[in-house]
Amino acid sequence: GGCCGTTPEYISDLAGKLDFTQYPQAQEKAEPEKKQAGTEDHSFYHNKEAEGGKKLIAVELAPPAGIDDEKLMDAAHLLQRSGVDVLTFPDSPSGRTRADSILMAEKVARETGMCVMPHICCRDKNAIAIRATILGARLNGIEDFLVITGDPVPVMIRQTTKSVFNFDSIGMMNIISDMNEEILKSHRVSYGGAINHNRVNLNIEIERVKKKMKAGATFFLSQPVFSARQEQTGAVILVGIMPLVSRRNAMFMKSEMSGINIPDEVINRYPEDGSREEGEAVGVALAKDIMAATEDFADGYYFSFPFNRVGMLKKIME
Repeated sequence: GGCCGTTPEYISDLAGKLDFTQYPQAQEKAEPEKKQAGTEDHSFYHNKEAEGGKKLIAVELAPPAGIDDEKLMDAAHLLQRSGVDVLTFPDSPSGRTRADSILMAEKVARETGMCVMPHICCRDKNAIAIRATILGARLNGIEDFLVITGDPVPVMIRQTTKSVFNFDSIGMMNIISDMNEEILKSHRVSYGGAINHNRVNLNIEIERVKKKMKAGATFFLSQPVFSARQEQTGAVILVGIMPLVSRRNAMFMKSEMSGINIPDEVINRYPEDGSREEGEAVGVALAKDIMAATEDFADGYYFSFPFNRVGMLKKIME
C-alpha cells in the first residue's frame, strides 16, 4: 500500500526491487488464520481443561436492598484475592426488591476486573424486556448468565405487585439461544440453569435439565447440598454449598426457604447458644464434608454465604 498520491506504477516498480523473502515473519503474518465470528468461548469455565481440571469456584453476592453497597464491594475485593472464578448476583431473590443484578455485576466487574454472572429470572419481565436486558448487559461486557424461573411474589404484596412469567427458564433459554444465532452471532453469551436436587421425584428434575441443555444451557448451579444425594446428568455442575453460621440460621433456612432441605442431623451439629466463631467452625466443617462427598462428580462449587460472610471461604479451601 501507499500514502496519498502513490500511484499503481510506483508500487509495482517498488515491489519488483524489494526482496520480501528475507522477512519470513512477514510471510507468516500475511495470511492469518481466520476465526469464525462468535466461536470464541468466553464462558467463565472455558479454561477449566487447560488448568488441569481444577474445581471451579463461584461465590454468590446478594445485591443490597438499599443504596449502600459498601459491604458487598468489600466482599468482592476480598474474593478478588481468593482465586474465585466467578461472582454471581441473584435477581431479587424471594420476590423482594434488591439492586438490579446486572447493574450490580457490571459495577463489580468494572471495579475488580473479576468475571461476573448475574442471575436473570422470568418473574418480572416479558420477552421484549428480556431481550433488551441481554443486549444491554452484553454491550457492557457481561457474557455469562444464570437463567432461572424465579421465586413467586410474596403473598403480602400480591395486591400491588404482579408476577409476569411470560415463560419459564427453558423458554427464556430458547430466546437467548435464538439471539445467539441472530443478533448476538458475533458476540455470543453463555448461560446455565439451576438444579433442584431436593425434588421428591428427581427424574422430573433430570428431564428438565436435559431440556435446558437442549435449549443451550452449558452449565448448572445446584441448590445448596446438605447430603450426598445426586444423580449424573452429563452436564457441567457446580454443587451448591451454603456454610450455615448458627443453629438459628439453619432453622430459619429449613423452615422459610423453599427448595432447600436441611436434615435434622445437620441442625444438631450446631450448639444451642454457640458463639459466632463456634457457628462458623461448624459451617466450615460442613462445607468440607459436602465437598469431599461430591468430589467425584462436581466440576466445581457454588458458595452462598449467609450475611455475605465470604471470609469463611479461605478456611474452607485450606
